[in-house]
Amino acid sequence: MSSQLCEHVHLIPQIKRCEFVETNKDCLENVFFINYLRWHYCYVDERNKFNAFWSVLAMVFVVGYVFWMMQFTVLNYFCPCLKVIADSCRLSQNTAGVTVLTMANGSPDLFVAIASQLSAGKLTFVACMSQAIFLNLFVGGIVMITKPFDMGPHYFLRDFGFLFLNVSYFDFILKRPEGIRWFLALPSTFIFIGYLVVAIVDQNLVAARIRKLERLRGVQEKSEHDEELEWLKSDLPIKRQVIDRTERKGGRNRKLFQQFWHSIYKFDKERFRRGTILLKIYILLQVPIEMLQRLLIPVVDVEKPLYNWSKLLFCFQLLAVPTYVCFILFKDSYFKGIPYFAIVLMIMVIPCAFIFFLTRTDTPPKFFKMTTALSFISVVMLIFGLLSEVNSMFFALATILSLTPQFAAATVISWAVCSNDLVTNILLANQGFASMAYTATFSTPVLQSFVFLALPLTRESFSKGLAAAYLPEGNLGETVCIYAEVGLIIGLLCALTTNFQMRRACGFLLVSYYLFFFIVLFLVEFEVIAGYGFD
Repeated sequence: MSSQLCEHVHLIPQIKRCEFVETNKDCLENVFFINYLRWHYCYVDERNKFNAFWSVLAMVFVVGYVFWMMQFTVLNYFCPCLKVIADSCRLSQNTAGVTVLTMANGSPDLFVAIASQLSAGKLTFVACMSQAIFLNLFVGGIVMITKPFDMGPHYFLRDFGFLFLNVSYFDFILKRPEGIRWFLALPSTFIFIGYLVVAIVDQNLVAARIRKLERLRGVQEKSEHDEELEWLKSDLPIKRQVIDRTERKGGRNRKLFQQFWHSIYKFDKERFRRGTILLKIYILLQVPIEMLQRLLIPVVDVEKPLYNWSKLLFCFQLLAVPTYVCFILFKDSYFKGIPYFAIVLMIMVIPCAFIFFLTRTDTPPKFFKMTTALSFISVVMLIFGLLSEVNSMFFALATILSLTPQFAAATVISWAVCSNDLVTNILLANQGFASMAYTATFSTPVLQSFVFLALPLTRESFSKGLAAAYLPEGNLGETVCIYAEVGLIIGLLCALTTNFQMRRACGFLLVSYYLFFFIVLFLVEFEVIAGYGFD
């Protein structure tokens, strides 16, 4: 029984389904924090359709709650972190989208890939191509609807070219009946690496152009290139606060506890007073969760006074963040009988003590902006946890609703995996970073293919020597791939016909195309029509 897939739960008698989901390896591997399958099959009388309906509806509400937590985390912690990294490295929106945002959104994928020892499953190709369609067409379309923007032609063509090459190349090598040899698998790894290199070279060329134009401005009062210079320099709409380090009042620890409390407790009294009963309940439930997140996640925001500095809070976070990150990653690891996280806790006491005695409450230290790495690690770990819970939930829903693995991978599983990208990119677009968000809808699918397809295929083909590696496209593989390529071409035509002005009309067209794609998959799932590649 333990060797069966979790989807086979509907093939066994109802009385044994509870035991099946509690012992089946496939079911247990897809549980993160809450075992939703156990709840449904052990505590809900699924013979009663009414009870089964409310069980599924309750799961949907839990998904909504997790999405709310993800939205709050991204808005208040992830976006400021990205802004500081882009500002510190002087990255353009496009380069930040290809590098920082892609790596941040793709970090859960890296964790999953490492945990699976770089092995590709039978649904990997369908999942990667479906996620590419969802990200580039649906999420990209939502970004345009949220905040229309102009995009540089060379940036768009670069991003389009690499994603189209990525989809087409994998479609080509997976169709080969003789299998995939190392000389075909290896070039697939160079697509993402080349994308990254080209983006960095672009950034250096833009920086060199800015320096040249600034030299010309120094020689001439007015230059014909002034407009171009302003456009290049204003790519990241960040209003940096100026810190006056000469104005100091009182002792080092003046208003220490007051600053700490104001940093973690923020309550909108006016909104609470004017709100309805439901809104007041919502605000009261929200406050403790927000306080816990502010306590555990450092925030460096260059657009806020003192960059959001709080002396006591920072010392606590410097102690807590490495400890709980080490606990999550190495909770069962010991060194001479001492847990790793306890060793990290003892080590971090020393720098915390130094920082407490050498810093002030009224002036952030110069190294404070560099602690963005600490913030980045903590927020990525939290998002990874939330995303894992969403994946677990959607897996349970797909099992309960008896969806085929191919259809589930192309729809609900892809939505779960990309939920963080959806929330992050919409919020970034709302804050004026639409170009960065849209660029990430090209680069993130390339990274996912690199992690889940290119690296496993290359590893397997080299390990087999002269033998070929095989990775099935699946029943929906060709259908998904064709719709991905057509969708990318539609996006290209939208950009060309609007002179690379990403308007709401283009966004509505891309979203409509994705919904049409979903309808096609739905009809293929229930055998109303046949997909591509079917005899």
